[in-house]
Amino acid sequence: MEHHNPRLQSLIDKYLKGKCNKEESEIVENFFESFSSRPDILDQLDHEKQNEIKRRIQENVVKKISLTPIRKIGMIKLAIAATVALFCISIAYQYLYKNSSLKNIEINLASGQQRHITLEDGTKITLNASSRIIYPNSFKDSSKREVILIGEAFFDVAKNPKKPFIIHTPRMEISVLGTAFNVRDYENERNAETALIRGKVSIWKTGHTDKKFILNPNEKFVLSNAVIHNNAQSTNPKVVSLQNATVAVQPLVVSNQDGTALETEWMLKRMTIRDERLADIVIKLERMYGVEIQILSSKIATKRFSATFENEDLDNILKALQTVNYFQIKKTGNNQIQLF
Repeated sequence: MEHHNPRLQSLIDKYLKGKCNKEESEIVENFFESFSSRPDILDQLDHEKQNEIKRRIQENVVKKISLTPIRKIGMIKLAIAATVALFCISIAYQYLYKNSSLKNIEINLASGQQRHITLEDGTKITLNASSRIIYPNSFKDSSKREVILIGEAFFDVAKNPKKPFIIHTPRMEISVLGTAFNVRDYENERNAETALIRGKVSIWKTGHTDKKFILNPNEKFVLSNAVIHNNAQSTNPKVVSLQNATVAVQPLVVSNQDGTALETEWMLKRMTIRDERLADIVIKLERMYGVEIQILSSKIATKRFSATFENEDLDNILKALQTVNYFQIKKTGNNQIQLF
């Protein structure tokens, strides 16, 4: 029989008596929801491992209860969600490695790199810079085709109605049978996105299989910790609150040049900037060109730009931006640039 920490047990008892306030109720509900929402994954672990996962999340909750002032208790929910997401990724990782007969392949790309990959089932993947993917060398002995992605990749999944293709990222999970779509979930970006080009996908926030969304062609799923507002490129998106995150299903934005979805244009070495801060543009440039760019002035970091570049030299991009909102450029070393 499991023994709960006295602090958590006291809160559970209080919850059962109906004496918890809203924040306290959320702590208890999220603690148990984190397991009930993923029975398919937890069933793959033995009882000892399941208890260990519960123990770790429990310790995290108890720590927050004991150390966090009452006025900040609402932040506990975010900590639980982040912990659950990390455990779901680690469990998926264990699942790929649990069958010793399979050889698992892991590819890590540095900034400035891209790679084309063809899986054993015929699925084609284009992996973007600063990304990591893990997949088995064969799906023959499995009822599902599962991969782990951290970063960005375009998938053209081979059809197999008997074996769904599932992608695990830190914040999303996507299930398909055969389709083409782009997945973007970089750890240093606020938003995570899945953009559907062809076919149909089922997608959900990591750890929440009870709240699934179905994407149709030319739609994208956007998961963010901030509210997504309507704008010129997204007419009346469907916005739904999922715990601390906001989910929106929006239409894709296509290029006026050739009809390519902006979400997939990175494969063409093209970058479209739409009223973006220089600080956000720099992240894209670092990833695309394999350089380190420092912004030394907070004033220029918030300057906004709009432009499209394709197969362009980095120096020319910086000079073009410089003509719109002036800033100085200084190369300080090999692949190191300062803006001020």
